[in-house]
Amino acid sequence: MQDAIHQTVLSIYDAVADDALWPDVLQRFADQLDAVGCIVFEWQGEPHERRLAAPIASQYYDPSAIDTYVAKCFADEARDQDIFEAHSLRQDSIDLIEDDVLASSVSALKQRSNVQTLRKLGILHRAAGLLNKDNTAISRFSVQLADTRGRLTTDQRVHLAAVLPHIAKALDLGRAGRQLAMEHQSLLAAMNRLTIGVCILDARGRIVAANEEFRRQLDDQQAFLLRPNGTLELTRPEDQRLFENLKEHALNHGRFGARPRKESISTDIDSFLCIEVVPLNKSEEIGARRFGGYALYSTDTSLPVHCSTLPIQRAFGLTDAELALVDAIAEGLTNAQIAERRDRSVATINAQVKSILSKTQCATRTQFVRLMMSFGANYVADPKKDRGA
Repeated sequence: MQDAIHQTVLSIYDAVADDALWPDVLQRFADQLDAVGCIVFEWQGEPHERRLAAPIASQYYDPSAIDTYVAKCFADEARDQDIFEAHSLRQDSIDLIEDDVLASSVSALKQRSNVQTLRKLGILHRAAGLLNKDNTAISRFSVQLADTRGRLTTDQRVHLAAVLPHIAKALDLGRAGRQLAMEHQSLLAAMNRLTIGVCILDARGRIVAANEEFRRQLDDQQAFLLRPNGTLELTRPEDQRLFENLKEHALNHGRFGARPRKESISTDIDSFLCIEVVPLNKSEEIGARRFGGYALYSTDTSLPVHCSTLPIQRAFGLTDAELALVDAIAEGLTNAQIAERRDRSVATINAQVKSILSKTQCATRTQFVRLMMSFGANYVADPKKDRGA
């Protein structure tokens, strides 16, 4: 059982670098649960005109069929999504909510219009929950079960609990690659256009490939050490210990459930890097049947972050004064620079930033900027613009 989970987790992290692997990964996961399939939904657009999309689904589904279902049953599906969300938000850990919260009984569930539509497709029961509880619009995971069986068993829920945190982390880190995939470019071929640093390490920790932003960080920041043998290390011993722990075994990842940003390594040696690591077991682009290395994502949070700040205010109940600070932080300003701009004391700004960190459950400002990137950040640089200009 543990070996099966390990192999599943490795395949999940392979999908971070290759978005095209998701349908197969999710279908194999659905098969392990004796489920019809899995769908990752997300809300798009403003709250008053939101649209429900399914950017990722298991192989069982035709994307156009999902779109047709959502269009036909939007009101009922939106209601179900809201109910699942409300129950899922009650805890940080990932635990899919059964559809008994949607109706008082199975017979009542069967009377609902959208469920009747699903039954024509051979589906009755569903279990769903949030895989990102910072930005509830994204990573809304759903498992669909055949009408010939009941709800999830205890063993299947144990399997879900072991695997879903890794799917949560992979979906979060995979957004950068998905933005490139939308332009039909592979990660390794086009990663120089990413605004975050990406570095591919082999099993020994040696750099195989790195984009321009990572190489800039390697030259300009004090967070990294490149040993004479070519291996990459982190400067601070405590950071290196975390780094080694994440490289040691795939199951060491995903421990922060629906808030994978908390697993990141936030350096503080005259730098503002947020470093995240995922296993990279296989990569056709690297040309190996089994690679056994890692993908490292490094975000320089001192650079401007282009995100949607109003949803952050709504999600965490920030005051208007705190929202103004969020805008300034997104520009990459330090607390001292913000204080000068707003004609406030540094102590006042420090207190307001501390309040923001408390409300958003962030340990550091760097972690907060990483959270902001879940709210509409653009990871792909405009090729017509010079970032250094």
